[in-house]
Amino acid sequence: MNAFSLRFDFDELVIPILGRNDNGLLLYGSAELSGDHEGFSVETIHLAEGTMLRPSGNAESGWPAPFADELFRRIAAVIGNDKTVLGRHAAMEWAELVERHSEPV
Repeated sequence: MNAFSLRFDFDELVIPILGRNDNGLLLYGSAELSGDHEGFSVETIHLAEGTMLRPSGNAESGWPAPFADELFRRIAAVIGNDKTVLGRHAAMEWAELVERHSEPV
């Protein structure tokens, strides 16, 4: 089983607030995706101005940081959902990566 990794750049990623995209947050940055031919997960997120988010323990001390931890979860949910525009792009980029590495040499 091959493990793959991909940097997925995003812009204008919308985090809905109370289920509404029109009053949500717009975020810019990149996500490190990893996985195999079955699919990917979001490992880290790098926001445009340099902040790095992990799945948990985002405080400087490595302790939980509730807002940053939740922000990671919400961004990862958009990227991992192929029903969103960015999620479809991430899925397509992932499929292309897997296909390139699965072709005979």
